[in-house]
Formats: sequence, structure tokens, C-alpha cells
Amino acid sequence: MASLLSVPCRICGKELTDPDSVRNGIGPICIKTLKELEDHEPKEVIGSTIAPNEVIIETRFRKELGDLLPLIKSIAKVGLLHPIVITRNKRLVAGERRLEAWKLLYENRSIPITTIPEYITDAEIEENTVRQDFTVSELAAIYKHYQPQIAEQAETRQEELGKQHGEDPLGKFSTRGKTRDIIGELAGVSGKTLEKAVKIVDLANQSEKAKKILDQVEKGQRSIDWGYKRVRIIEKQINNADFDPIPLPDGVYNIIYADPPWEYHFSETESRAIETHYANMSLDEICLLEVPSSDDAVLFLWATNPKLEEAMRVIKAWGFEYKTNMVWVKDKIGMGYWFRGQHELLLLATKGTPPTPLENKRVSGVLEAPRTEHSVKPQEIYEIIETYFPNGTYLELFSRNKRENWTMWGNDTP
Repeated sequence: MASLLSVPCRICGKELTDPDSVRNGIGPICIKTLKELEDHEPKEVIGSTIAPNEVIIETRFRKELGDLLPLIKSIAKVGLLHPIVITRNKRLVAGERRLEAWKLLYENRSIPITTIPEYITDAEIEENTVRQDFTVSELAAIYKHYQPQIAEQAETRQEELGKQHGEDPLGKFSTRGKTRDIIGELAGVSGKTLEKAVKIVDLANQSEKAKKILDQVEKGQRSIDWGYKRVRIIEKQINNADFDPIPLPDGVYNIIYADPPWEYHFSETESRAIETHYANMSLDEICLLEVPSSDDAVLFLWATNPKLEEAMRVIKAWGFEYKTNMVWVKDKIGMGYWFRGQHELLLLATKGTPPTPLENKRVSGVLEAPRTEHSVKPQEIYEIIETYFPNGTYLELFSRNKRENWTMWGNDTP
């Protein structure tokens, strides 16, 4: 057998240096990969088929086909569970990864197909058990490319339905919904998810902050729903001419101290309305802040009892992990629908591996201190933090005062 040295395995891509490597009729393939594929002969095909080289592949939206080996193994073991989808003139609609995997296994042997009318869609779909989902940018590209023609066809069908049967009382063929849902279904996502993807990409073209959100979603670090909620906040800020946010400070800090202006939807009396004391922020707006924390950092976050769950979300959004808390017991009783509040929680969360305070410096988890002006927290907290971390770089978010060796950020900072 001829040597295959320096020839890559057609399936796994590994350089073939083993003299026992084989071609086996499907190009260079290493013994290890061949054994993993088990029986690589095509399973019995029922239904329509086509020779792979007859399939017409036009402009595609998928940037990368991803790792095909798991898909190849799946096809070799159980067959092609979902045929590729083509139009009547043989243009590929769905299954480029499946087609490529099939060709790597069986070259030009006939592949199962499903044929659909031209008017339905040209969107690319991936429906095998080993699926490579579209990225947000790919979904947006698919929608923008096909939306005009599908919308036009949907409108035509709606007009024909009206002529034949009168107005559709359920709005079944509404242009907006039908177009969105057709493309979404054939791209493997819901219509709402598709719209969210388009919104994320559109805002990323207008805002650097939105670009960072898009990047996290593209990499699979965050969900489309997560990204959508945050770019919607950015959109509101862009559309609000009066919005002039204070930029966060430069540099990074290993001690973050924050007392967010939580948004409340209730108050016992108009005169005691919480929002009258300072401008509030929605949970999403707080979560969206790009807190300049170092790789190893500690967060001290104030939370009232009704906002405990939201505070946990903020901790996670800022990249920290909850550890413990301190209870501030006040000398005066406050409001409450179930219990009248007389304490607040200072949540402690960490990021990376910051050092814990020396044992002889650790204080009780209960602090009894008088309540003074609205929302003013005990000065003792600064002293505790500085004792715990004497060499820390301190940043206070939503601050209302000044303190030596601290960087203060907030609308109410003097």
C-alpha cells in the first residue's frame, strides 16, 4: 500500500503517519477513526434520493460548519435521521452539514432528500441529532435576506385567501407573524427568538456596549434572551436624548462596594415613596453595568429583603459568586407588608480567588447601628472593609459621599 505520510485524515484531520492507514474508498482515513465509525456503509434508504454532486449550494449564511466528526459518527451508526432539504430545482435549503458529512463518508452515493416548493423558504436548517446551531449573526442574516420575499408571498397568499373566503378572522396569514414564524421555524428557532437575534445584531451596529453583548451571545456564553433584554435597555438609552450616563472609572478594582438604587413598585403612602429619595434603576439596567473588577475581587452588595432575589441576579451578572452576608440591625422600625423591616443585608460575593481576611480581624455577621438619613449606610462598613483588605483598591458604586483612598461613582457623589 502506498505511503500516506503527511496526508491528513479526511474525517478527523489528523496527519497520517501510521503506515497502516487506509483509503477505504473514501479518501485517506486513519484506522482509529475508521474503527470509531463502525459500519460505514450507508443504511437502507427509503424515499427520494439525489446524488450529492447534483445539489446546488448557493450563498450560505453559516460561517463555519463546525466539527463534523460527531455528525459523521452518527450517520455511520444510525443513518441519516433527517434528509437534506432541497427545492424542486435542486437548490439546497437545509442540511449543509449533513450533506458535507455524507460526502466525507460516501462520496457521491445517493443521499436522502425532502423536496419543498420554492415559495416556502431558502433558509438553512440543521436538524440532525448532532446539530450545529446558527449564531445570532447568522440568524439575523437569514432573516434579513429572506424576509422581503417571504413577506411579499405571505401578503399575496393573504389577498388570495381574502378573495376566496373573505377575511381570515384569526389573522392566520398576518404578514408579520407568518414571515417571522416561517423563517424562524425553518432556521430551527421560534419567531420570537429570531426577532430577538435581529435586534441584538442591529443594536450592535449602533453601540459598542451592545457589540460586547453580541460577542458573549455569539460565543455561547450567554443566551439570546439574555442579550435581547440588555440591548433593549441600550436602545432605550440611545433613544432618550436626556440620557447622559456617568462613565464608569478607568482601571480595575479588587474591592467593590455597592448600594444599588433598586426600583420598587409599591410604597405605603405617597409621602414615603422610595423613589422620591433618589433616581431608581431597573434590575436589567443594574445588571448591565460593566463593573471594572479585577480577576480576583470581592463584592459587598447591599440588598433589602424584598430585593434579595434580584440582588443574587446582580451578583451573577457582574461575574461574582455569592458567599455569605452580614445583617445590619437598625434602631428604628420601617415599612413592610408582612414584617416591618428593621434590618438590611450586606451580601458578600467573590470573583476568582481573593484572600480571606485574617482570622483575628474577622467581625460578627450582625452589626447593630443606628439608622440615620434615608439609604445612608453605617460608616462602620468602610472601616470593616479597610481592615479586611488594607491594601485593596476600593470602588464604591452609587456612592453618596467621599472617602480617602476610595474611588466613588454615582449621580449623588459630591
